[in-house]
Amino acid sequence: MIAEKIPSCQSYNPKKRSYIKKGFEALSSRKYTLAMKLFCQALDLDSMDLEAKIGVLIADIASDFPKKAEVFTELYHILISHSTRKEKLNVQKQMLDILRSFDENLNQISQIVEKEENLESERFNGIAYKDFHKMCEEKSFKEVFENLIFSTKIIFTARDDFYQFLKDLIANGFEHIALSYIEDMPQISYDQSILSIMQDAHNKQKTPLKPSKHKRNKQ
Repeated sequence: MIAEKIPSCQSYNPKKRSYIKKGFEALSSRKYTLAMKLFCQALDLDSMDLEAKIGVLIADIASDFPKKAEVFTELYHILISHSTRKEKLNVQKQMLDILRSFDENLNQISQIVEKEENLESERFNGIAYKDFHKMCEEKSFKEVFENLIFSTKIIFTARDDFYQFLKDLIANGFEHIALSYIEDMPQISYDQSILSIMQDAHNKQKTPLKPSKHKRNKQ
C-alpha cells in the first residue's frame, strides 16, 4: 500500500500516515470531501508532506472532474508501486508537477472563457447570462427581466443556461416571450428539451402546440 511505505526524506508520524492512508481510501470510495479533510489534517501535522499535497490536489480536482481524479489516483498508485524507496521522492515531485499543471491549465481556460464572454457581451451591448443570474439572486427574476427587456440583450454561451432561462420565463408569466425566443431558433436545432419547453409554454397559454415545419413536410 502507498501509505505504508515510509519515505526516508520525510518525517514519519503514525497519525499523519493514518490520515493519508484513510485519505486515499476515501478517494477510492469517491468520498472526496472526506478525503480533502483527511489530507488537510495530515498537512496540519506536516505541511511539507508531498503525499498529502498530492491527495489535496486530487481531491480538489475531483470536485469538478471526478473521472480525472480517478485517473490521477490510479496513475499515482502505479508510479509509486513501481518505484524504489529512493525513487519515491522524485515520483511524488513529478506527480505534483502534473497535478499543478492540470490545475493551472484549467485556470487559464476559465480566464479565457470569462474574457470572451465579457467581450461578446460588450460587442452586442448585452449582459452575460451568468451576470443576469447573479442579479436574480438579489432581486426577483421578473423584476430583473422587466428592467432589462427593452434595453439589454442577454448573451448565452451554454445551451443549458438558455433552457433554464426559457423555463424561468414561463414560470414568471413570460411564456409568450419564451416562445418568441424559440421561434427565432432554426428548427433543425430543436431537441426534446426545446419541444418540452414549448409544450409547457403552450399549456400555460392554453393553446395547442403547432407541429414544426420540418415535421409537416415529412407528412
